[in-house]
Amino acid sequence: MKTISVNCVANVSVEEAWKKMRDLGKPHFYVPGLTGAEITSIQKEGVGTSRRVYSDRAPLIETVTAWDEGRGFTLKLHSDSGDGIPPLFKNASFQYALEPVSEFETKLINCMQFEMKWGIFGDLLYKIIMKSMHQMQKKIVISQKKYYETGKAQKIS
Repeated sequence: MKTISVNCVANVSVEEAWKKMRDLGKPHFYVPGLTGAEITSIQKEGVGTSRRVYSDRAPLIETVTAWDEGRGFTLKLHSDSGDGIPPLFKNASFQYALEPVSEFETKLINCMQFEMKWGIFGDLLYKIIMKSMHQMQKKIVISQKKYYETGKAQKIS
């Protein structure tokens, strides 16, 4: 399993950050390349909540597998068929977490865990694209910070 973890400090309280983080219908407000999202489960938050996220590729399903009220959650990524997410990964998940820094500052911690397809070839491919994957995760956390601080959707390229 490979892990990419990034973080930054947002100028908002943990409570304010959590209000925005827990809204699972708005990842397109801070994730580059997403054009929309819809909750597909009856429940709107907590373990078992699912959403479909849209981009210029086939939609992906993200399902909450862990929920720590006020602190964060983990999303498993999968396709409509429930298998690994194409094209590169056997499996992947994202963990979004909050950690108080001060009364009005919160550390945003985003961690992507994944397993590449294709064995050794997949590991070589990962080494080639690792830098761009890390940069993408950094863009997400910086956009997330701006969204949490302003409440406005971020224009991300």
